[in-house]
Amino acid sequence: MARTPIIRRRREAITAGTISIALAAAGVLAATPAAALEGLVGIQTTLRIAGDIELTDIRYDLSDDSGRIEPGDNSEVGPAGPATTTTWSAASETQSVQGSATARIVDFGTVTEFWVVADAHTSGGGTIYGSSCRIYRGDPAAGGTELDQSQDSPYWCTSTHQGMLPGPDPRYAYDETFEVSSLDWATVRGAISPQGSVSLHDGALESPTTRFITDGRWYPADPAEQLPFLTIASGATLDWAAFRRNGESTENASGYFSYRIYDGGVPTRFWVSGMASNWRGVEFNWDYTCQIFDGDPSQGALAVTASPYTCDMTTTEVSGRGDYRVDFAIKTAPIQTLEPLEARDLMSAGCGDAADACYFVPATNDALVEPGKPLGPPYANDGEDDAEYQFSYASGRSITNTVNVSVSAEANVVDLFKVAIKVAYGWEETDETEKKWIATMIVPAHEEGWFEFAPAYRKISGDFLFETGGTWYRVTGTFTVPDDTTPGTLTSHTRALSDEVEAEPPVTPTPAAPAQTPQPTATPAAASGALAATGSSVDPSAAAWLAGIAVLAGAALLLTRLARRGRRTTD
Repeated sequence: MARTPIIRRRREAITAGTISIALAAAGVLAATPAAALEGLVGIQTTLRIAGDIELTDIRYDLSDDSGRIEPGDNSEVGPAGPATTTTWSAASETQSVQGSATARIVDFGTVTEFWVVADAHTSGGGTIYGSSCRIYRGDPAAGGTELDQSQDSPYWCTSTHQGMLPGPDPRYAYDETFEVSSLDWATVRGAISPQGSVSLHDGALESPTTRFITDGRWYPADPAEQLPFLTIASGATLDWAAFRRNGESTENASGYFSYRIYDGGVPTRFWVSGMASNWRGVEFNWDYTCQIFDGDPSQGALAVTASPYTCDMTTTEVSGRGDYRVDFAIKTAPIQTLEPLEARDLMSAGCGDAADACYFVPATNDALVEPGKPLGPPYANDGEDDAEYQFSYASGRSITNTVNVSVSAEANVVDLFKVAIKVAYGWEETDETEKKWIATMIVPAHEEGWFEFAPAYRKISGDFLFETGGTWYRVTGTFTVPDDTTPGTLTSHTRALSDEVEAEPPVTPTPAAPAQTPQPTATPAAASGALAATGSSVDPSAAAWLAGIAVLAGAALLLTRLARRGRRTTD
């Protein structure tokens, strides 16, 4: 930062000269004679770029005492851009020659509003040499404003080399190199890396600094263009950098981030949030932190001291204390895996209370449809016309699991599981005892009909992660829960009447009607039969359903058989 912009006029004790100026990319550029230059005086100028910027829309202006010099007539110019280095030169038999380049600055691929003008000239037959390099906001040819590089400009241009070109011709040739760079008073960089089974989603990135770079480009203002930076796959790294510069925000160079933690591709209740900043000053101060939150920190969630995930930080000096980097590694905490049988006591202690650091992380979520079971007794239509048969029922599904804990801890374990799958899958608990469904079918004459119901479940497996005695443990468990999108599949069946009217249906009946799925919007009909849910904590197995059927069979008022013949209805 000790260099200062050069705007100077210098007199040399010589009689004539050539000027050479260069505006170029970072690196040392050795002075070389201008090709095919002849005359008394000459210039060769190089303009080069330092850092991740380049030049575009480059214009050159060459002249001597007789007027404008066209490129190729004892002169050369560089490219129009984009370029990281350009060199132009001119020579003349007159007493003076001048050359300049005007270029627009491109910063990390973004075309900026800033321009640079580099100029060199010699006169008096080579006795006088002057040069300058200026920064403008806006195109100088269109009324752009020159900026004070020490106060107002985020870029600056300095002279890094000045000398004389060797060779006898031109006799007095000046060579100078300018360098354009971003004027960074303080820089902080971050690298966010999810590891192992962890990936990061639903992210947010922000910085108070104007020059905020993510993965090699300016962080976009358009939310639609931010999407690629808001998810980080396991094993991938998102790099960012923030710079404090003149003429922009006076805040420290800093960056902030938050992401939701996914484990094995499944969203968890946990988020990670971190930041890093660097202060401008004689002694740079570093601030950085990273924490795990139980919920979205932007919605008021609090950081947790005990979590199955960690965010480890390491720092590295990139260029002294004025430019440093923080690596954020997000991963699962060191965890011991236990078999279910040996985990009973530890898990009961670590998951028995709502205040315990115990969490369920689902891994698989599969559909599970139980085999169909008879729903109520059959209806025998011994009449001459088709008959309508209705039956109302409740699905009676419940939650079961393979987790081995004490009775006192079981309720809390199930509650933790419910919270986790609501977060991961949006699962909602359903009323399995009060809500009734209507089953309706047409039974042909001289046949008997009945319903079968196959309850729908989700089979969800995952890990309970809990802390007790300062150690984190992992226990795998499987739950069977009611599918909250459908109660199951209802089918209707008929068969010809046998001598045993009202007999139980055969073990494997032949369906005679298409499957019907009960709809949640159905309205129970008056005088319909009702099958009450068991309400127990076990799966509604065949025995449970048959027990319900037996209750209905013994209560004549619970079942209505309707036989419709023409306009008459008989019981």
